[in-house]
Amino acid sequence: MILLAVVIFGGSFNQAFAIQFEAAISPSLDQAKASFKGDKIITLRYPENSAISELLNGRKESVSFTINSSDPNNGLTQILSSLNNVLLQEKQSQVQFENATVAYRASINGGPATSTISYQVELRPVATNLVTSTNGTESAIVDLDWRSFSTNEPLFVDTPEYGRIDINHPIGGFEKLAPELAPAIANTPLAETFNQPLLDFEEFGTAMGNWHFLFDATGAQAGASGFGFNVEEGGSEIISIYSLGESSFREGTHTVKETDASGNINNVNVNMHSLTAPPSGQLQIGGFSKIIKIGNSEFSLVTNDAPTGIETSSGGFPITVFLIFGVMMAGIAVLVLVKARK
Repeated sequence: MILLAVVIFGGSFNQAFAIQFEAAISPSLDQAKASFKGDKIITLRYPENSAISELLNGRKESVSFTINSSDPNNGLTQILSSLNNVLLQEKQSQVQFENATVAYRASINGGPATSTISYQVELRPVATNLVTSTNGTESAIVDLDWRSFSTNEPLFVDTPEYGRIDINHPIGGFEKLAPELAPAIANTPLAETFNQPLLDFEEFGTAMGNWHFLFDATGAQAGASGFGFNVEEGGSEIISIYSLGESSFREGTHTVKETDASGNINNVNVNMHSLTAPPSGQLQIGGFSKIIKIGNSEFSLVTNDAPTGIETSSGGFPITVFLIFGVMMAGIAVLVLVKARK
């Protein structure tokens, strides 16, 4: 049953469009391989034979590229620095994003009366400095607050094919797809949607108690989820898996976000409809995980061995683990208070 559930949850990541978060945390390495994927679809409707129709009808173009932070001149290093500052200032998290890759795609499919502009941007960083406290190799406390963040700042990258582009807002791609039309949007009600951040992952800040929890006692099935946790590299023989995305009474409701607006562009009335997919997340942790909360911060208490008889999230930790946990959390509580005051 555990294997079947892992495969089912893992299959949810094959959607063409979804706000996705995936991460595989190795407490022993004090790092995680993560993926944050944002998307948006914008549909423009206008009269046939209008000036807008003449511009967009038959236009089928795309902007697509992949860059990584090994190139100091493409702007990705600066983006990581900006996001790390967001984590520190807004989440009071000391986690750092580094060694990242960004895959970006914006495309337009224009017709006589409608045009569809779609966006996908994926950030794949290595997250480090996750472990806030350890008890040798027996247990560790891992920061989880970095799983959610959002920034409304423009995030510019430089590419050989397209020059400088803001990957965080839809207007950035639209400026490349329809440069003769993009400036005219700025003074219309459509501008608000075109300037909403694509890198908005705040919904993954949903309390961890509302994520589905699965425990893989062998660690052999973690790869079935699609993200490929490497048990040998992670130093753990067991895996804890948290999944978010299924709407229910306990987990809450996650729905498509839709907005509508209309405006006059070059003397043509244009109606706009935008769609952002609901979140789909999965977090794998090497070891047996128990969620703990201090103030507004959430942590995972991870041990290499699971309590006897534990198969699902219904079990508890041995008393010796909680004694160790108490000593470790005394220091963590001070750390959280200090960070919160900064």
